Amino acid sequence: MKTKKKSRSQTTESFQDMFLGHYPTQSRFAESYRTLRTNVNFSFMEKDFRTLLITSSGEKEGKTTTVANISYTMAQAGKTVLMVDADLRKPSLSRMASSGDSRGLTGLLSDTFGTAVDSGSLTEFGVSDLFRLLSFQKKTGVLHLSEGEEQIGLYFLDGELVDVNWLTRPEGRRLATLLIKSNVITKGQAEETLIRKKNTGQKLGFILINTGLVKEDDLAGFITIHMIEGLRTAMQLKSGKFSFEKLPESHFERPSFDPADLPRLYRQVIIGEEEFPYLQKKINKAIIKTDTEDLFLLPSGPRPPKPAELLDSNRMSFLLSYLNRRFDRMIIDSSPILPASDAVLIAPRTDGVVLMVKAGQVNRELIKKAVDQVRLAQANLVGVVLNQVDVKREGYYKYYHKYYSQYYGEED
Repeated sequence: MKTKKKSRSQTTESFQDMFLGHYPTQSRFAESYRTLRTNVNFSFMEKDFRTLLITSSGEKEGKTTTVANISYTMAQAGKTVLMVDADLRKPSLSRMASSGDSRGLTGLLSDTFGTAVDSGSLTEFGVSDLFRLLSFQKKTGVLHLSEGEEQIGLYFLDGELVDVNWLTRPEGRRLATLLIKSNVITKGQAEETLIRKKNTGQKLGFILINTGLVKEDDLAGFITIHMIEGLRTAMQLKSGKFSFEKLPESHFERPSFDPADLPRLYRQVIIGEEEFPYLQKKINKAIIKTDTEDLFLLPSGPRPPKPAELLDSNRMSFLLSYLNRRFDRMIIDSSPILPASDAVLIAPRTDGVVLMVKAGQVNRELIKKAVDQVRLAQANLVGVVLNQVDVKREGYYKYYHKYYSQYYGEED
């Protein structure tokens, strides 16, 4: 017997029906999630939190419903909240919501972050976009940047920045000129060194040290400043062009003297200046706005062949970091801990983990094993939530109903 495919409106309606807005405000169901929100907030009394991972030890323990409703209560409290469906094996949250043309989480990680950057315009791709994409793809070669008369070459080895060549650097700011002005070397020594550099292709610093003209410690500060200026100039290019030229690894020789930690210098230079026009546009397109104000969803996207590899990648770390800056709260739905390692791979990158346990379904040993997995991952276990408790058992319902009715009145 064939079943009819759900329309977009029907799918969206089933998703919206999960939220507490469809339940009386004073219902026990709604109150339980408001209490959970309060308890989570109390767990972070010493500092504010931004990212929360909801998982479980096994399947069908209510984690997806919890993700939806704790997110809903936080949005109702005035926070911008993003739900992330990172359950790449059985994405329940995404199946209940129409994803439209969103590529989802896996589409961002595999396709968007794998975008080829052979050539293009710096108005579409920011320099920071190019840095990240080359890093994600572990490219080896030189990134040529140009804007007007300005020309800069950035060299990457397996995705790591290893050299900066500011081709149009003003004469007065070249390394040899700085060393002459600081009385480190004479003009004649500089001229001889530059001739040797041209004939051999060796770096200026390497020649100066090996000829005994300059000590390593004396040269280190000058080279660091030299590199920072080149990086800052590159970051200021906004409307020029770029092209990437692949180079063999044999082109790069690890120098015996390399005082400038370029990845660290890059992190210093980009503080407050890192812009991602291309990646931001793609990420925004993948995020779905729900009917609830301030509540958004990043669906899981197409199922990947190796979910763990995607979730344990630098691409995932960057995406979580980027989304952290955009939203007040990020609530992540992940696969159960015991059947797969996905949740424990994400957990250390979050501020806290909540473990869902369905009452009467999972034995204590399995729950203990799940807790141990979270702690072994050095993640912050905020607490364990007992779900679907039968409050009518052992007189609990009678006590709870009496207390609840007295506090709110008999109306539900």
